[in-house]
Amino acid sequence: MKGQTPRNRGLVRVLSILRTIERGNWIGLDALADEYRVSTRTIRRDLDTLEAAGYPLRKRESPNEPSFWKLERETS
Repeated sequence: MKGQTPRNRGLVRVLSILRTIERGNWIGLDALADEYRVSTRTIRRDLDTLEAAGYPLRKRESPNEPSFWKLERETS
């Protein structure tokens, strides 16, 4: 993420994550953390931020696998 100040780095990351999950495919926390070079904890906070902003995220998890996320498509 070129040319960013520490002040806006988090916002740019959250918006980039939103673009990634808008594609409609399930994506894992580990993959997002690797892509954005942050911890999975940071990714969880970013996803919480998106949910708090009203984006309908869907989480898929099982006991022996990592969590996967995607943006829930609205159906009318």
